[in-house]
Amino acid sequence: MTAIMKYDELANLADDPREMFQEVAQALVAAGELHRLFDLRLLQERHRHGLPLDRRTPIDDVEEPLRSQVEAGYLAACREVGELMLESGRLREAWMYLRPAGDKFSIRERLATVVLDDERADELIELALFEGIDPERGYAWLLGRNGTCNSITTLDGMSQQLDATDVRACAGVLLRHVYRELHGNLRGHYNKLKGTAPPNTLSIGQLIEQNPELLAGGNYHLDVSHLQSTVRYARLLTDPALVTKAFEIADYGSRLPADLQYPGEAPFEELFAAHRRWFAAILGREVDDAIQYFGDKARAEGDDPRSTAAVETLLVLLLRLNRPDEALAAYSELATKDRELSTHAPTLLELARASGNWDRYEAICRERDDLLGFAAGLLTRRG
Repeated sequence: MTAIMKYDELANLADDPREMFQEVAQALVAAGELHRLFDLRLLQERHRHGLPLDRRTPIDDVEEPLRSQVEAGYLAACREVGELMLESGRLREAWMYLRPAGDKFSIRERLATVVLDDERADELIELALFEGIDPERGYAWLLGRNGTCNSITTLDGMSQQLDATDVRACAGVLLRHVYRELHGNLRGHYNKLKGTAPPNTLSIGQLIEQNPELLAGGNYHLDVSHLQSTVRYARLLTDPALVTKAFEIADYGSRLPADLQYPGEAPFEELFAAHRRWFAAILGREVDDAIQYFGDKARAEGDDPRSTAAVETLLVLLLRLNRPDEALAAYSELATKDRELSTHAPTLLELARASGNWDRYEAICRERDDLLGFAAGLLTRRG
């Protein structure tokens, strides 16, 4: 800094603090000392409000309304320094300052323009995925670098930390990735069997339907556990193009030998076959059969308050199929008062709003002596 500005020159500005702070700030920016710039802005904020300069007064020790003013100044400093860090390409350091300011947008925009390379890959994946700035992009990067197995394990570990929208986005990334892998391996096998590549237009479903020899003799073309995890996460997806891919993977899995049909969790014990029913129904195929199947699973679950997966699955399916009246009836029958459903299931209020059957909703609330739910319904209905 001294090469840019002499200390004697700075001393001459002692009677003009605003100018002095401005000059020092410019010198620090020119020297790239952005962490020191943040310290300067905090010093400036304390000086502006008449707080002691020889120590950092904890915010909690400052009374209102001064506390809010100081906090606003600190956040402004975070944004200033964070933006300067971004401009200089120091993304990890930028996030240190932009995170307290609640500014994901700026760094998300920058991540969209960077090219992943070996030198910065870990940093960029950490920011995008593990810091939650752009989980979809970060997960795609992770899959590309670390492969399917590691990435599925990572998603399993993070799915409770991410919000539902981000988990759904990651599920779409995983599905597209695994579909490409399976499709490519099937094409390679076809080429090996017939000495020529199959038409580019053939999907996984068309390849195995038209060429059953691809699965003859117990052949399989991708780690079965990867296929299982993919269809499990794909239940979150609603885009018809993605659901079609998920159906094809589930259909492929259902054709594998019995010793590769590893069981899943209720109500998807027959993992590939049950998922095939689910995705087919979402696509408008064999809908009544799927409702019957998952309805039987839900009723077989009994009224154990610790076991609600089958009931929740049925409710989600009915709502996805735009059958809210049936979902409301199923809720009334199967989600008894003592059974607390998870956050993955639609609430009674959501089902009432979707169906518009407020009389049935109010009757259920009365039957269960749910005064709070009754009040929420009245407010929602009139809102």
